[in-house]
Amino acid sequence: MSTAIPYSEHPNIPILLSIESAQYSSGIENTIDNIKEMVILGRLYTVTLGKLNEMQQELSELFVECSEKDWDGYDANPLTERAYLEARRFIQSLSFIPSFPIPEIVPEPSGEIGFEWYKENRQVFIASVSGKNELVYAGLFGPNKVHGTEYFGDSLPSIIIANLKRLYS
Repeated sequence: MSTAIPYSEHPNIPILLSIESAQYSSGIENTIDNIKEMVILGRLYTVTLGKLNEMQQELSELFVECSEKDWDGYDANPLTERAYLEARRFIQSLSFIPSFPIPEIVPEPSGEIGFEWYKENRQVFIASVSGKNELVYAGLFGPNKVHGTEYFGDSLPSIIIANLKRLYS
């Protein structure tokens, strides 16, 4: 598992050793404010490269863009800090499963954050987090459909992994 190390050239923003450890230090609110400021200033860089770090960066930028009411111009709810932190945990969980393509991160008008794997027409799987320790998922596999809600604890539920295998087998 690689660690993202945010770096800031702005003198008023502390250098964080890792976003994961920072979220437990001086408070979630300070961490989110720091992330917002670094992304807005365009100063968030990662030392290590990799798809998961790119996803974390994309998620941070998405959070900043969509954390205000009506971010889509159609009265969408803002992405919440809890959903953001749960989405970070979801991304970290992806590093523990067999290699699958990286999903597209999608803000949802309900304030949730979705992860979409699209293979081809009628071959898609989506899992969403809301900050409530649950994953809501839906999949379309040709003529077959699946959907449900699963508890999201320390690791991805096996049904999520099984559906990704189904999509890419």
